[in-house]
Amino acid sequence: MSEQGQSLNKLIDLEDGLRLVYQEPKEYIRYYSIYYGQKYADYFFRRSSETLIEIASIFDCGYFIMKDEKIIGGVFLKPNFMSDLFVVPPYEDYYEELVHRLLNYLKKVSKTEEKIILREILEEHVTTYEQQGCHVHEVNYWMIRPTQSIKPILPEGYISKPVLGEDIDDIACLIMKSYKANPAYKRIGTKEDYSNHVKEFIEKYQNNKIMDECSRVMIEQTTNNIVGVCLHMEFEDYPLIMSLAVDPEHQHKGLGRFLLTHSINISSKEYPATRLAVIKDNPAIKLYEDLGFIRNKSITDMHV
Repeated sequence: MSEQGQSLNKLIDLEDGLRLVYQEPKEYIRYYSIYYGQKYADYFFRRSSETLIEIASIFDCGYFIMKDEKIIGGVFLKPNFMSDLFVVPPYEDYYEELVHRLLNYLKKVSKTEEKIILREILEEHVTTYEQQGCHVHEVNYWMIRPTQSIKPILPEGYISKPVLGEDIDDIACLIMKSYKANPAYKRIGTKEDYSNHVKEFIEKYQNNKIMDECSRVMIEQTTNNIVGVCLHMEFEDYPLIMSLAVDPEHQHKGLGRFLLTHSINISSKEYPATRLAVIKDNPAIKLYEDLGFIRNKSITDMHV
């Protein structure tokens, strides 16, 4: 068991015959991969067995929910944190009761000065959590479209270049400026957060030739300033856009469209599809849908 797992109670009594029993990741994954991973696969468009194993190992706080001697569900649970609650058929009627009992337990064992974080609440379950006094933090959609050979149209007055280490500060400032101007973003990170984000790309993904080619910065020719950026990673054997940002003063000029069509075109060399995640109410959703991306049901992060 990991150091994190060792700090957990192996057995938690929820009363009335309900209890939580800690499972090592390799045991937890047997139920988690089917009753969460497979059942809700369409929410994420893809969630491979390898990824589910990685998630279970990183969290290492998976519990079977037992009713007497029967497994009726599972959840990742530790003080101030809960995620990926699932219920095993034919016990779906227990869902609301389990949310109530799990939240009551968390309130007892969590640090009162910190929020209780509830991750990846599925769309049809948000109301259940709201009825228990939980608040929405952020709502996201996964979007996907097939790749294809397509010719990107570069807007006049701009040039496109690869992402270089010397661009880190400028890209971090651009991302902050873009997010601050977008009302869909309720919380903005620091410059250091976004600098580390760009460094992660440079350190890990520039070794992937296709991801490197997909990722670009847009330069305004008259000022030589970076006014657009698109960073990619490979996730579950598909391209995934890490960041897409355009300077608010240069939006509606085709920069975002160019960055996306360039990505779709380059990705088609090795991948059948490309994906992104987007915050609900982000105006960019219209651009993504205009370019053929489809979105799935929403996934919500909440807190108490």
